[in-house]
Amino acid sequence: MNNQPVGNKVKAFGAALRTFLLFFCLLLSMNFWFLLFHEGGHALADFSEGNVIKVLYAHPFTFAGFARPNFRDNVLNHAAGPVMGVLVPLLIFILLWKHRSVALLPLVMVFPWAAICTGGSVSNIAWTGDYHQIIRLTGLPEAAIVIPGLVMLVIGIFFFLSLLPLLGLGPKDWRVLMMLPVACMLWSGVSILVAHLVVPGSPIDTIYHEGTLVIWSATANGLGFLLDAAGLAVIYLTLYRLIYLRLPSWLKTETVLLTWKDLRIPALSAAACVIVGLILIH
Repeated sequence: MNNQPVGNKVKAFGAALRTFLLFFCLLLSMNFWFLLFHEGGHALADFSEGNVIKVLYAHPFTFAGFARPNFRDNVLNHAAGPVMGVLVPLLIFILLWKHRSVALLPLVMVFPWAAICTGGSVSNIAWTGDYHQIIRLTGLPEAAIVIPGLVMLVIGIFFFLSLLPLLGLGPKDWRVLMMLPVACMLWSGVSILVAHLVVPGSPIDTIYHEGTLVIWSATANGLGFLLDAAGLAVIYLTLYRLIYLRLPSWLKTETVLLTWKDLRIPALSAAACVIVGLILIH
């Protein structure tokens, strides 16, 4: 009896499972660091004006982040979040890009993630968010923020996709269509569960009355991230696949064959982000 086809299926399943778990861990790490830097930017702006926030709502989940209480409604405070949320990850990215590896993905991938989230948020400029408040306070035309935001979004997408080979997914690997969305579904499910368990009765709910918004955002943002993941997977298999071979060597990332050992540092990073995040939001 030939057991080779069964063995190949087991190996293929193991490879897919490692990719899935790695991306799930990265989602937790990337979002924690992004929210920490973004909300930390708001907190630093308040601190520069002599105010100290009491709640830094940074976490690795899909629901909203906050720096509370709000002290001043000014351009510095609203701009500090997006600027710090991108600038610090960019500095880390520049330092680590040449040394990118599976072990460093939890840090290297923060900038592309931050650029996608920050650039993509221009879609809300007409009614909410930091960009909306900056437009309201300065009178600038929306294009002054939308155009740089879209440029940032494109840059974020390119570098995010350029790191996917470190997840064991080559530009021709159709599994990306399943791995990214399914990992986002698990991330969203975990986030919704955490929101319902942790948010009610916590300070963000009882003192700042943002509990309902936070719980709602866990589902709403989760759906948005799911759609984004599906879109990124399609772009990876189409547009990025076309340009991959033409990229200069310093921009091209070779596809790796993941082992279980490779997941240790990303998993530890994700666990640490979950623990610290739960402490910050409880």
